[in-house]
Amino acid sequence: MYRHREDKLGWDKSKTGQVYKALKTLVVNFWVPPGTKFNAKAISKVMKKSVTPVRDALIQLEAEEYIVSNHGSGYYAKKLDTKRLSDEFGVTRTILQDVIRGNLDELHRRSPVLQTTPSWDDYESVREFLEVFYEKIAAASNNDRMLYYVHESNIRTRYVRWLDVQRPERLLCIRDDMSELLELLDKRDKNGAIANLDRQFSAVISTIPKLVREGNERAENTKESWLDTLSSISVES
Repeated sequence: MYRHREDKLGWDKSKTGQVYKALKTLVVNFWVPPGTKFNAKAISKVMKKSVTPVRDALIQLEAEEYIVSNHGSGYYAKKLDTKRLSDEFGVTRTILQDVIRGNLDELHRRSPVLQTTPSWDDYESVREFLEVFYEKIAAASNNDRMLYYVHESNIRTRYVRWLDVQRPERLLCIRDDMSELLELLDKRDKNGAIANLDRQFSAVISTIPKLVREGNERAENTKESWLDTLSSISVES
């Protein structure tokens, strides 16, 4: 589906890998306004790298559909897309339900790992908890492709998930639904758990149009320079 190089030995230590990682963090968290052109020379100056690894990283990000190219005129930040995000959540829902339907015993064996709950007043903690939870369920399938897709989908939906959990009414629903789901899995109630997941994912999918509008507006109105943000990311990594 997507062409990745991150799993290659030494990729994250290479100059291209370092640029790729920093730029991917930038676009995944929507810290760059949609439509912004990624100037390779400006990026190379900020990251203290030559232009070549920057261009290689941009090519890779475009191949993986994190950014877009415009007829040879350069690479640009994408807008959030309602259909794309809805599809990502929809396929993840199907995978998780299939795992529960066919691998409940394996999932139950791993249940102690699933029982850790977040601090529900910490948005970032809740967002991370949901992502880890989904991947733990996918791992019980013992199918690397399923796990990979859920992991990749988590990355691509991270920003809208972060926006979603900041809505008080949604956070309350998520907390209650997740508490119920943990109980259903503990009881090995397959049908109940599948129905719970269907309800949870249907709820978030229904909110995506609003989240997309909010997310695009936030990114378009950001006051901080994305190059300054990139500089901070580079120092941290």
